[in-house]
Amino acid sequence: MVDGLKGQKKSPIVLVVEDESEVRDLLRVELQLEGFTVLAAGNGAEAVSTAIALRPDVIVMDVVMPVMDGVEATQKLTSDEVTKHIPIVMVTVTKKKEKIARALQAGAFDYIPKPFFLPELKARVRAALRYKLLYDELTAARKRAMENEKFKAAKEVFSTIQENITSKLTVIMGKVDIIRSKQGNASKEDLNSILNAALKINKSINHLDVVDAYPLAASQNGMRRFELDASPSGGTPLRR
Repeated sequence: MVDGLKGQKKSPIVLVVEDESEVRDLLRVELQLEGFTVLAAGNGAEAVSTAIALRPDVIVMDVVMPVMDGVEATQKLTSDEVTKHIPIVMVTVTKKKEKIARALQAGAFDYIPKPFFLPELKARVRAALRYKLLYDELTAARKRAMENEKFKAAKEVFSTIQENITSKLTVIMGKVDIIRSKQGNASKEDLNSILNAALKINKSINHLDVVDAYPLAASQNGMRRFELDASPSGGTPLRR
């Protein structure tokens, strides 16, 4: 039994985990009035599967429930990479410090005893939401910073390779001009110079991870099997 919409987030999402239907419905209505989208689950096992699938922003979790209690569900959620950063507000019927400590040690963000005062519960949920939004912003900023660093590093690598390729192409173009001036009577040394420059370009390109498909494409285009005739009369060809 899981209630709620699995659509695009238009408002913060709260997952209410409570086995008593009257309390669950009360929390749903009150939190919806606060502008939250509310999901609901009736035990800890449902809470875990729902949180992993829908990733709410905050979880309000009862402690005493059938199938799986709130402490065990909290332990599972805080140990899962997908859900470990979702703040959990535990709702407990006891005021004993050892019970409260057990809930917090399981990874709960906060707790509130039953019977709870609704304004206080809403305030604790909003505090948990502020934590989650701040965490999301910091995570996004860190990701952007890492992407920028990777882009800068890649740009430097490509710039160096571009310079190397340009210089080698200059050599090839110069040799081609020499061959043209000789009206096709190229020497073996001229052809070897062109071949060596072309092979160095090939090597530079193959160092780029982004063109892993290049060797196959080059082979299909005849570049990996580079052949040049030593003279127009059909002398011994040079082969790689």
